[in-house]
Amino acid sequence: MSDVPLLQTRRLRLRPLVHGDLEAQLAMDLDPEVARFISGAPPDPVEQRAKLLAQIEGRWPQRGGIWCVEWRERPGFIGWCGLFPLDGSPDEIEIGYRYVRGAWGSGVATEAGRVVRDFGFEVMGLDDQLAVTHPDNAASQRVLAKLGFEPRGTGFHYGRELPRFGLTRNAWPRQRDR
Repeated sequence: MSDVPLLQTRRLRLRPLVHGDLEAQLAMDLDPEVARFISGAPPDPVEQRAKLLAQIEGRWPQRGGIWCVEWRERPGFIGWCGLFPLDGSPDEIEIGYRYVRGAWGSGVATEAGRVVRDFGFEVMGLDDQLAVTHPDNAASQRVLAKLGFEPRGTGFHYGRELPRFGLTRNAWPRQRDR
């Protein structure tokens, strides 16, 4: 999606990622605790910086959007949440998120995820949204359950077999106000 609109919740502002978010996003990605369920170890800093810069400058993704998540009253990067083509399945749209450790356990992932999930159904007109997560990432799986996503087996994505979760447009109305 070429223009990512501003989204807000009671506590959060979700805005497009900009160059000014690069260093905070890179620091988050290099944190071993953040990386442990993504790649197992922090990525190469030079390669990751180049990847993030290319995504910001290239307006990735072409379908969907990535939002910088920040507190409404205290602007500044605390993570991202987005909708984008699922790795290895370009016709499927994945909801994904990543946050700095200081935001963990505060309900940010669920709160931001709800507004992004709703944007996918209401604005993008999606019929289905998917998510994948590391099999041992119980916190992420709890967030997906709160968002109404249900297990859908496994699939090979991001270089490994991962649990898949999904939510259809037909099941979504029951999840909107959870």
